[in-house]
Amino acid sequence: RGNALSPHQGMGGGGTGMRAGPHSVSGPFPPFPDPPVQPKVKVSPTKSGSGPHSHLLVCSVMGVYPGGIEIKWLKNGQEQTAGAVFTELLQNGDWTFQILVMLEMSPQRGDVYTCQVEHISLREGRTHLRLLH
Repeated sequence: RGNALSPHQGMGGGGTGMRAGPHSVSGPFPPFPDPPVQPKVKVSPTKSGSGPHSHLLVCSVMGVYPGGIEIKWLKNGQEQTAGAVFTELLQNGDWTFQILVMLEMSPQRGDVYTCQVEHISLREGRTHLRLLH
């Protein structure tokens, strides 16, 4: 599936997690989100890129829970893998995550760039944000 992210396995078994009991860690932990939290998605164009006519599109995905998410850049409906850069999925400290996905591109008149986000919390599983040139 190209550069899509696979669900993270951070909260599951594996035998190394903490167990409840008299020696468990206590402290002010934020409440566990239930149901899943819809991500906030924002697309921002910048004028910096490696070429004289290239631009950088940034798709910011914030406040995601759980962390299993798939993000793709589309140009005129076609998935773009060349020039796409993904940051790590970062924890926010409140059980939610954030990630940035950047795409270096050289826009042409009429091009439509779409940041496609698929997550369990989204209606029909996905959301789209488009940038028209």
